[in-house]
Amino acid sequence: MDELDDLPDDVAAALARQDEAMALLSRLRVAEPYARPRLDTGGEKRREFRRWPIPEGVKIEFHDGGKWQKINCKDLGIGGARLQWPESIPAPVPARLTSPSAPAVIALVDVMWRDAKANLAGVRFEFQDEEERDAWAGGLIDALLARHAVS
Repeated sequence: MDELDDLPDDVAAALARQDEAMALLSRLRVAEPYARPRLDTGGEKRREFRRWPIPEGVKIEFHDGGKWQKINCKDLGIGGARLQWPESIPAPVPARLTSPSAPAVIALVDVMWRDAKANLAGVRFEFQDEEERDAWAGGLIDALLARHAVS
């Protein structure tokens, strides 16, 4: 307690307010704990990141061993997409992710879930490093912002 006695009054008052705020925060968190969302087992809802309808100028292409094939994508995000999976291409597969404002990024795409009736698959992107992931994220975000820009 001698340490507090040596502090100027305004510093001691600020520290006391901080202690009171932290104690209140602790009580409020106990009274109203954060409820983490449960993972749904219903296919397309099993994802960690938000996805959006594909904006103009953004495309996903799979490499079939000979050439790039454009893929019909339902929605996508930074970490993955929901798309029509071509039966002729086995997973995992290299993919080229393209956006108007960033260079194309080559990623590995792997299937996380499949709905054979709807011919849809939920996929995740595996990037070589954080720099490539950030490039894809920046390009996708720019395209989303451009789509929602107000003139």
